[in-house]
Amino acid sequence: MRTIKTILAVAVVLFIGVVFFYTSSSVKIAKEIETGYTHHNQTITLEGKFKAPFLTRTGNSISMEFEVFNDFFIIQTGNKTITGVKVNYGEGKNSVLIDVPEDSRKFEQKDVVIFDKDGNKLTTSDKVKITAQIVYPNKGVKKSSTVKDYSTGKVTVKDEGEDLGYEISNVVIEKI
Repeated sequence: MRTIKTILAVAVVLFIGVVFFYTSSSVKIAKEIETGYTHHNQTITLEGKFKAPFLTRTGNSISMEFEVFNDFFIIQTGNKTITGVKVNYGEGKNSVLIDVPEDSRKFEQKDVVIFDKDGNKLTTSDKVKITAQIVYPNKGVKKSSTVKDYSTGKVTVKDEGEDLGYEISNVVIEKI
């Protein structure tokens, strides 16, 4: 009886350890994107879902968020959101369209239509794999800001480290 309890206790501890410390490859890449230039000028592959809390449209493209998450559905710890995923705007392969009436001033998640690499319609609730090019346009440039002490009037320059701003483009979308 004691051995069964010991085996069960070890199994529970191992399961909890795996759930809390396991990181999917997409989450790992998402963390690396925000902390260094490891993937500069490379093609990356991430699995997750598009998010559209707000969208920025510039010309023929739209900037979206992409949430990558661990593979455990019980506990979703460690999820990461990638910003600035630049996707073609409109209908067609690998694009996004906001399908709302012209007189509407707001859109909801259900109004966002995503077209995969074959032109099939998807929604923001569909899990997808994206393959895209990542570039750090200011690689190696230091970020700084000026800080003014209003009591003394002294202005100092604060070093904020390297500029890790990135652009993700040439997105290919595939439903999982």
